Amino acid sequence: MSTSTYTFDNYSVILSFDGDRNIYIKLTDKVNFMVYEANLTGSDFPKDLFGPSMADRFTIMSKCFGQEKAYSVATSIINGSIKIKFTGVFDNFLRIGFDIYLKEKILSNDGQLTMNFNRIEQRQELINQSLIERCETLDKRCNALEAQLEKQSKEFYSILDQLDVLLFPTNQISCQTQFPLAMPKISSETLEINSQHFGYMRFENLSKFYQLKKLVIRQFYNVANDLTRLSNKTVTDLELFCEGQGTFTSLKGLKNFPNLTSLTVVSAPGLTNVVAMLKSAPHNIKTFKFQSCAGINVVEMQTYCQENKFFVAFS
Repeated sequence: MSTSTYTFDNYSVILSFDGDRNIYIKLTDKVNFMVYEANLTGSDFPKDLFGPSMADRFTIMSKCFGQEKAYSVATSIINGSIKIKFTGVFDNFLRIGFDIYLKEKILSNDGQLTMNFNRIEQRQELINQSLIERCETLDKRCNALEAQLEKQSKEFYSILDQLDVLLFPTNQISCQTQFPLAMPKISSETLEINSQHFGYMRFENLSKFYQLKKLVIRQFYNVANDLTRLSNKTVTDLELFCEGQGTFTSLKGLKNFPNLTSLTVVSAPGLTNVVAMLKSAPHNIKTFKFQSCAGINVVEMQTYCQENKFFVAFS
């Protein structure tokens, strides 16, 4: 179904085509509130030697109401009906013309009542058209704002890419302090933290790395006995090296890494109750690697991973 609306002279026009045999047309006189409408079929058009199809006729009528170049439309009132004469171009070279007749839409024998109904209907159409135009304007404004926001976001992230984020308080860093990662880029995708940084570390700032994918922490036993101090929404690969110390004992806080898919823990003999913690906290981890983690129940962990189709490796 193809429907269009037009305005010419004192008339508002609704024109639609079902794509097959029927053309619906409705004219409303915006001054006298007379309404003329009809469902047109092939029999409502004069026979033509060149036999334009209903689709061709609809196209010509649309271009006439649209006041395109080489197309014109004229009306005249005859005995309560309106005659509409269309003149246009067929097959891009042949100029043709045809007439159609529309009867006045009468709702009652009371002419005034019919006019009042038509007036209300016309007002409703004007309101609907106004709402459509306002919605289109609003849609354009939303699209413009969206484009502007996207542009500003790119500019914002471009600025962020040039910034450094302190993982360490500036008042504790001197010219003699050797911290190769003291001021990593906030746009870093990989970050490795070593033991010499821990005395100055501000772990809460790890959450500011907006596209960090891999986080490696050496001698993690100096940090905490679980993961509650750490947080990042974009990290997918987390590697913790505990150097054989037993202070790292729990995966509590794993929910602080919602996009984590791979977890590696090395030399954490004090780590226990791993399966219980994984079952109690929703996660997206698909790969587990444990090395020198004697406190983990290997059979329980293997069963858990087999049931959930996760990969696990012990060494």
